[in-house]
Amino acid sequence: MNIAPEYLARIRGYGYSRTEAQFLYLVATHSGYFTQRQFLRFADVKSGGSAFRLTQKVLRLGHGRSSRYGCHTFIYNLHSRLIYEPIEKDKLRNCRHLANDSIQTRLMILDFVLGHLQHQYLETEAHKVGFFHRELGLPLAVLPERSYREKNSKDPAKRYFVDRFPIFMPCDRASLLSIAPTFVYCDSGGRGLLRYIHHLRAYSNLLHRLTAFNFVYAAPIDTKFKRAEKLFAYRFGCHTPLDAERVIRYFEIRQLWDSHKTSVLTKVDRQLLREGDLRFQGQAFQEMYQQWTAKTLLPSDVNDVFEQARVRGKKVFSTCILPSAYNIFERTSWDRSIPESETSSRSRETEPRSSPFLRLASLTHCSGIEGE
Repeated sequence: MNIAPEYLARIRGYGYSRTEAQFLYLVATHSGYFTQRQFLRFADVKSGGSAFRLTQKVLRLGHGRSSRYGCHTFIYNLHSRLIYEPIEKDKLRNCRHLANDSIQTRLMILDFVLGHLQHQYLETEAHKVGFFHRELGLPLAVLPERSYREKNSKDPAKRYFVDRFPIFMPCDRASLLSIAPTFVYCDSGGRGLLRYIHHLRAYSNLLHRLTAFNFVYAAPIDTKFKRAEKLFAYRFGCHTPLDAERVIRYFEIRQLWDSHKTSVLTKVDRQLLREGDLRFQGQAFQEMYQQWTAKTLLPSDVNDVFEQARVRGKKVFSTCILPSAYNIFERTSWDRSIPESETSSRSRETEPRSSPFLRLASLTHCSGIEGE
């Protein structure tokens, strides 16, 4: 964890302790949402009193709001520009209410970061674009993007890496990850992998242009780890043997296509071309194709050239177990932007009468930190 001293000083100026300021910086940078338990894990304390004092300050100063969910768990949304602007993270400001599944994902992202503070993160969109576009020289077209309509503007504005998933450079020598850009995907639950597949597609052009990278699939349970790895291996050729004959046939069809001799291509040829464009990407295959068209690559050399390229550039897939699934979003009571102690006397008036689940949670709540 490497936070600029001036950023911590600005947050501490509101009356937060050093530990509280560090935690709020991480929340603002990576998620915008947090729970008391996450602060306790970060501060390495067991007492709920320190977490309660933090959330009291956040609410009293108007820096955030809270919502109560299942199991009497409060989730806090850090949304004030008074926090984001002094640390130059105003574009990350989370002032809008997100859907429950998005909040769940944000909490998991924060869990991952809190468990891996030793790495150097690309904290903002500007940092990520600067690293891949300006430092590595990759075109903006290969970066994952999304277009938004802005007020008083006819043209849509492009934003990059809007999912906020962590990207970092490993700094721990004991880590199994190679010293290469590391991309993290946090699976917020559900049986299927459709969102994961969409994520791989969104990042596909960027990852195929990198000669080496790490990919971490993080989830609270390991039931989908093997399927996630197979999907990753299929798309990026990780630990997958190369079919030399298929590669050569793809090169032949692609050369005909590039030479505008499309009339000789059959329906099967066109299908193989589409599949090959997805499967055979990256610098290694581009160099092989250039050698093929220049007639300097023999069919017998395809496997050897590919293996040499794979040794130079590693694509490492790994998994990570997250500490919580946050299965707390079935019921929500209300949003609050003032301390809990100031509303306790009015809880009977403000609590929805139509929610026996929440009343039961209040009756069974023990003193100290709320449950999750």
